[in-house]
Amino acid sequence: MLAALRPLEALLASGGDGRLTLNSQDRRNSYGCTLYPRPALLDFGSSTASSISPRAYGRVQAAQAQMWLDVVRNDPADIFDDCVEEARHVLRRHLGAEGAEVVFSPSGTDAQLQALFLVKALLDAPLTTIIVGADQTGSGTLHTARGCHFSDRTALGTSVKKGTEISGLCEQLRTIAIPFCDEAGRLRTDRQMDAAVEESVTNAIARGDKVLLQVMDSSKLGWRGPSPACIASIADAWPNHVRIVVDACQMRLGRPQLKSYLDRGYFLLLTGSKFFTGPAFSGALLVPASQADIIGNIAAAPQGLGSYSTRWDWPRRWHSLRETLPAHANYGQWLRWEATLEEMDAYFAVPQAFRDGILKEFAAQVPCLIGASPNLKLLTEMCGSTDPRLSDEMCHRTIFSFVPERDANPLSLEHAIALYRAMGHDVSDRLPHDATENVRRLAARKCQIGQPVALRHRPGAALRICASARLVADCWHDMATVEKSMTVVLEDVSTVIQKLDWLIGHPEMYESESP
Repeated sequence: MLAALRPLEALLASGGDGRLTLNSQDRRNSYGCTLYPRPALLDFGSSTASSISPRAYGRVQAAQAQMWLDVVRNDPADIFDDCVEEARHVLRRHLGAEGAEVVFSPSGTDAQLQALFLVKALLDAPLTTIIVGADQTGSGTLHTARGCHFSDRTALGTSVKKGTEISGLCEQLRTIAIPFCDEAGRLRTDRQMDAAVEESVTNAIARGDKVLLQVMDSSKLGWRGPSPACIASIADAWPNHVRIVVDACQMRLGRPQLKSYLDRGYFLLLTGSKFFTGPAFSGALLVPASQADIIGNIAAAPQGLGSYSTRWDWPRRWHSLRETLPAHANYGQWLRWEATLEEMDAYFAVPQAFRDGILKEFAAQVPCLIGASPNLKLLTEMCGSTDPRLSDEMCHRTIFSFVPERDANPLSLEHAIALYRAMGHDVSDRLPHDATENVRRLAARKCQIGQPVALRHRPGAALRICASARLVADCWHDMATVEKSMTVVLEDVSTVIQKLDWLIGHPEMYESESP
């Protein structure tokens, strides 16, 4: 009960690992995002994280107030369980995933541990985990794939040693990483990716292992792999030996595609904090209906999972499993999902034709703006593709990656990180006294973009400008046409690019930027 009565910012920042910790100076987390609204922010960084919006902040305020009333009058545990079950219902409805079960988690990385536990329980050991797109998954994936701790502190506050084994998850487990680039650093073709995945699965089964195959749809750069045909072929060939887990944490896939995955019996890793712009650390695992009844027979969770997951993360119908997990109400995780559900409410209230129109125009115009910059080189290469029949408006590209350059030389990852941080700050106080008013105005703009991604197939690191559900909903809220709305959006994107160009030309303004 006392936990529910903490200040809202404290609740929103709770129930996550160290990446959620707020800086004492400006109250931002490690992604440069806040847990209070920033209406003046030019926010195109949804592939990494977003600050909370005014409408989502209003929702969590109301949810917290209702929680205060309810826990005073009733059993706090029962009330919290009701709230989480309702969030499950609303998420399923928005995603068209009726019949699936939802397991909540602090992050997509935590959800990978939940998926590992369930697949091990369903298939038994020994197990090989195969991670496709391993060079563009979350930083902790290669640890979770081995059943190891991915940080020094879990979301539930348990101190652990990063890289050490998690009891009940690490046993009889081996891992294979298949990055988008081969060992020589060359980008794999789609056919080469399919072949590498098929070979790894075949070899694992030949040596007597079962397989958890984690596929990518989509990555930090918007890439996918292997092909849907390859995935389906593997699932059909070894139905008793392989389980497919789809990394859909970016949530840049159409609802028909998501339903198709579930209908085929695939698990899905989700987050609410990427395309849908909920606060960072809102993860979930979607369990297909075909697996849900079998999972209901699992009597207990492994001991090590209790450091990462609580009983209320899991559906009520799995009573026995839930009872072996800690009775710890993760209010922060629930409220962050409430914020995400508010963004989903707003997005799906927009007519699909308008959603499609905004994302189509964004995809057509933003590459031209990036291409016109003398200092930004657009990444045109794409791995994988979408099926237009299953993609809805998500058939349009929503992540635009580019390499910042100075004098035609790509910035190092270190300098790209410093540039990224400076973009999110007002740096006008560093200007000389004779700077023009236009320069001061540009230097003062705070811009959120996608944080740098290290590249293997070419020099430099990629920053990103992204479309999001919030952008679409805000355009519709203004009741403008697609054309009028996009005029404002593209002016904002132009401002972001102008600040990037200006900073690149004045490295003294950002190279001292510290973490």
